[in-house]
Amino acid sequence: DIKYYPDYDTDYEDATCLPGKMNGRPSFDSMAECCIGAYPAQTSGACFAGMDSPPTVAPTTEADKKWFKDPESNDFTTGTCINDGPVPSGYVAYGTNAECCAGEYSTQITGACFAGMANAPSAAPSSVDDIKYYPDYDTDYEDATCLPGTMDGRPSFSSMAACCIGSYPDQTSGACFAGMANAPSAAPSALSDIKYYPDYDTDYEDATCLLGTMDGRPSFSSMA
Repeated sequence: DIKYYPDYDTDYEDATCLPGKMNGRPSFDSMAECCIGAYPAQTSGACFAGMDSPPTVAPTTEADKKWFKDPESNDFTTGTCINDGPVPSGYVAYGTNAECCAGEYSTQITGACFAGMANAPSAAPSSVDDIKYYPDYDTDYEDATCLPGTMDGRPSFSSMAACCIGSYPDQTSGACFAGMANAPSAAPSALSDIKYYPDYDTDYEDATCLLGTMDGRPSFSSMA
């Protein structure tokens, strides 16, 4: 899989992310994630502008990036989801690629949408409720996160938050939670610590609840 790392040799406002890996520099699964993680205060937008299909407005956090059905995916059997740019009018917005695939392509027998994910599950779930997560034991503990799907010999969790807590309780970097589409401001240390708040920034009919807490918004112990 292609990875990206920040170009620290270029001035911050002009810098972008490069494909590949470099010792001593963080590694990201996509250029968008690299731009957000490495250049959160870049006002020029140079990093996002360097993408093959740059968004019209550079998102500032991972939570700003919503997934939606690719408008150019005219063939249902090969359709995928994208998170480049604002959600088109009339489209449903999802917090993760997996949720979008399950919501838009639940009867897609080819599994093309899930296969197009950066970390594709071994079997495409047929609904959002079926999405499972397992720990990425192939990555160093402090850099590891959880992946959608299931794998023989590894524990399975019903949510990425539960997987992060169950698999990486002593991870000081917070990498697992940081890899979530709507990462909490602070990684909870136990399942009982997980809180959710409503996403008032999204249209009512398309809105969901996000992991974490936010000042001025109610807090709930479960997404339900």
